[in-house]
Amino acid sequence: MPEIKVKNIIVESATIFFARFGFHKTTMDEIAKHTHKAKGVLYYYFKSKEELFNEVLKRELNSAKTHLSKIANSDADSLTMLNEYMLTRFKLLNNSENYHETLKADFFERYQFVRDVRDEFDAFERSQLTYILNKGKNEEHLDIKNVNSTLNVIMMVIHSIEIPLYLQNKYTEYEKPIDELTTLLIKSLKTLK
Repeated sequence: MPEIKVKNIIVESATIFFARFGFHKTTMDEIAKHTHKAKGVLYYYFKSKEELFNEVLKRELNSAKTHLSKIANSDADSLTMLNEYMLTRFKLLNNSENYHETLKADFFERYQFVRDVRDEFDAFERSQLTYILNKGKNEEHLDIKNVNSTLNVIMMVIHSIEIPLYLQNKYTEYEKPIDELTTLLIKSLKTLK
């Protein structure tokens, strides 16, 4: 069996176990048993459970990045882009169970080993939103004095509501208010004509 296929099987199995039982309750033995591989095979591809979790999280966030990039690279106007980006972001991360696990860990300052993956996703989001905000400013759709400051506030808002949405399982309950919040945000940035 090709190495890449074996590695993918391990990551897919780990994704299921980490999402279902969390990082701490999942063992490499369980993943090995599920993949019908010796535990040593897992350690051949991943030096530790932390490295395997990092790969799982990276793939989960890369999937979100692919969808969000399509929005930022579309031909839509900046207002449509910003609206679609925000709503899609919350929906995608709602389905990212292992991302939720890292949010839980933030309370206890654990999981420092995922910091690079999370920082990379944060940098990605900042670049996408900066592009959208600058496009809106250039199109004169958005009245923004300082793109960087506006971006920082948007990032604070979206990060602050992740805990109730994902850890308290309130995404479905708040899906409509998120839509309203996004509309309110865009209206507040919109150029008055």
